[in-house]
Amino acid sequence: MRTRLTHLLNIQYPIIQAPMGPISIPPLVAAVSNAGGLGILAAGHFTPVEVREDIRQVRALTSRPFGVALTAGIPGYEKLAEVMIEEKVPLIVHGRGNPRWLIESSRGQGVLIMAQIGALKHALRAEEDGVDIVCVAGHEAGGHVSPVSTLVLTPLVAGKVKIPVVAAGGFCDGRGLVAALAFGAEGIALGTRFAASRESGMPDSVKRRYVEASESDTLVTSSITGKGLRVIRNAYINKLESNNKGSSGWLQRVSSTLEMRRQLDISWWRFIAGGWRMKKDYEASVSELGQLATGALIIDKAAKHGDTVNGAMIAGQVCARIEDIPPAGEIVRQIASQAQSLMGLLDNRLRAQPADEVAQQVPSEGKVEVKKRRYRPRRRSPRGKQQDRPQHSNP
Repeated sequence: MRTRLTHLLNIQYPIIQAPMGPISIPPLVAAVSNAGGLGILAAGHFTPVEVREDIRQVRALTSRPFGVALTAGIPGYEKLAEVMIEEKVPLIVHGRGNPRWLIESSRGQGVLIMAQIGALKHALRAEEDGVDIVCVAGHEAGGHVSPVSTLVLTPLVAGKVKIPVVAAGGFCDGRGLVAALAFGAEGIALGTRFAASRESGMPDSVKRRYVEASESDTLVTSSITGKGLRVIRNAYINKLESNNKGSSGWLQRVSSTLEMRRQLDISWWRFIAGGWRMKKDYEASVSELGQLATGALIIDKAAKHGDTVNGAMIAGQVCARIEDIPPAGEIVRQIASQAQSLMGLLDNRLRAQPADEVAQQVPSEGKVEVKKRRYRPRRRSPRGKQQDRPQHSNP
């Protein structure tokens, strides 16, 4: 299964494991890459030393390509980027803000850049800045979400940019991959599905909650971080929603901010400078930055400590379709196998069904060209009856 994405990244299947904070640990990343997809490390709340160690651990587990995610604006993110460039990771996934600085810093280093976006204007700007790939995350995704669904956003962006597009939000199997390819994407990124895998860093209690979730168990709330965040409902989230107020007061926000600096292990000056940059990139007030810090710790309660009652469990709507917790490599192979079988089935079905019109999509322009296909009637005998086809008997 070859697309522009597989060619560019030198991978076997157009299947990417999305970065997911402390969940995207080296064993998960390596398992996905070893199976022919592309695993991605998350580096958001780690120190440069920890990120370097994780990169080298991934390399000890696989010789295949992989990526590392970088969230723009977080305190100390320039140092994290320097480590990624020094280690010559094959792909850096850039989230939030303008990736131009990263593009210029990595120029000539053999590092590809993929920008995560949630709107057409951001995709166009990223392409103009020089990124190699854009990942389009729709409203169905887990975490901070776009207001536009994947079904609309993917073909919209794919029809406007020339670089490869990766679709994210709502995917868990081969049917989703085939649909994404039909939308004009070159591959898919999956977070929730890989979070519920054996190698994932997600605590088992949260993985089980994913399997138990129904299609109505997630919601998008701004009560945790101040921005729309898709999570699974629990007692804590229901309380926040019923009170219709944020997750913390001023005291807790200050305390959470101090704890975040301790975890990042950076100087006060770098922490303040990073906070100011986040204020600009996130278009947030100082109070909202404090809520972001508090929200990150609430998310960690679930993602790190397995608290399914008082933690925020980030999950996409697709968790309703997850029924097991298999090895990550098996997920990759099943998606690829199902997609290939389904494409063959669809081809046979379309060839077998007579139709007056056959639509052929033109990916480069995002338009649809309709060609007429006519069926010639069978020749008739002089008596006006259709001639029977000759019967062939086995020798």
